[in-house]
Amino acid sequence: MGINSIVQPAQEFEPRQISDEELDKLSKLGSPRLLIFTSPRSVEFGMPQLSQSICSGAQFAAIGPATAQALKVRGRMVDIRPGNGFTSEALLKELAARQKGENGNALVISAPGGREILLDRLGEHGWNARPVWVYERRAADIREEAVKAIGDADHLLTVFTSGEAMNALSQRLPPSAWYAICRGEWLVISERLQRLARAFGPSGVHLASGPQNADLATAIRSII
Repeated sequence: MGINSIVQPAQEFEPRQISDEELDKLSKLGSPRLLIFTSPRSVEFGMPQLSQSICSGAQFAAIGPATAQALKVRGRMVDIRPGNGFTSEALLKELAARQKGENGNALVISAPGGREILLDRLGEHGWNARPVWVYERRAADIREEAVKAIGDADHLLTVFTSGEAMNALSQRLPPSAWYAICRGEWLVISERLQRLARAFGPSGVHLASGPQNADLATAIRSII
């Protein structure tokens, strides 16, 4: 599209081994009725660690099409995914529509520090929800060439696909680079991120129709 791209990752991801103590606690819970995978990374790092006794008999739920595709590649049929949307809220709405008063144990496969709202809301809907942490986030290195390019840009459109990325870069980028980003426009992938973005005060916040690259490209074309 003739746009100069600046790439600055906010976070990197590493596998986290489920400890024997955690596995023992999970086994005492009994077989889960629901396994919720929150991202493709939760599938990549989680599936090799989940035993057949945990997976057998459980329904598989995916937040978003990329997560559903990652499960499909591993030969797992996705039983529940939002018909519309790709957020925790959309999945909760889908689960509520299917709810028949009988829930049980639900495991949320994720990273530490994420999906608290999902866990809380599952509890409100009668699920005994527990997190299973299978990967960890760490701050990505700040790239000098990215900082320079941000400072040199006449106009910036910054794409954010997570709140963690917003918070991480707001804290770690040099103040001049973050100020330049906030003077420009932002593109986000959900209404929740749109609300969060407005708190940072960019000149404009645009909402893409979805998280896929094609959705982002369509939104960018409409903006430029």
